[in-house]
Amino acid sequence: MDGQTQLTVRRLPVWTLAICAGAMLIFIVPWLGTQLIYDRTAVIRGELWRLMTGNLVHLSTSHLAYDLAAFMISGTIIEIRGYRYFAMLCFLTAMMIGVAILAFEPALHYYGGLSGVVTATVTYFCLHGLADKGSWRWLCAGLLAGLAIKLWSEMWIGNSLLLSVSTEAFVPVPLSHLIGAFSALLLFILMRLSACIRCTKTAV
Repeated sequence: MDGQTQLTVRRLPVWTLAICAGAMLIFIVPWLGTQLIYDRTAVIRGELWRLMTGNLVHLSTSHLAYDLAAFMISGTIIEIRGYRYFAMLCFLTAMMIGVAILAFEPALHYYGGLSGVVTATVTYFCLHGLADKGSWRWLCAGLLAGLAIKLWSEMWIGNSLLLSVSTEAFVPVPLSHLIGAFSALLLFILMRLSACIRCTKTAV
């Protein structure tokens, strides 16, 4: 296997494809959805895995399609460009969203969807992109600015800007998007601090 082939294999969006496949499987097999969706009563009863797995459960075909399309694009960008800790980002975000909903949304009994994780992935690749040069840097800066406006607006009106004009039966949860952006920023900062510490130790 030559170097170019090795690079291609190494840059396949493996995690992105695996997470999308998992979400599709859960949607196709309803029994899985009932066992994995965020269910506040079940979580309090001890089924803690639902805090994380609820992000993979979708409540309609369009819900699934929107989330998978956005996640496929953002996740592929992260993996193709070689930004590190993508899997950690997804797991961290999923858990933080579940915990935040449990703590701050007591009236919300059920939750599902990847939109919070999508927000995290977009935030993450944009933060990385700010260090690049050329048009990609400016595109990432513009996306971050637009995302900040979107998050502020959603928290202000208590609804998703994208879904407020749709006929979706489910209720969007802006908190999940805010937590997604925060988790990406947190991981990015920790990653940079870790790199700075390693560089300092090497220099010494």
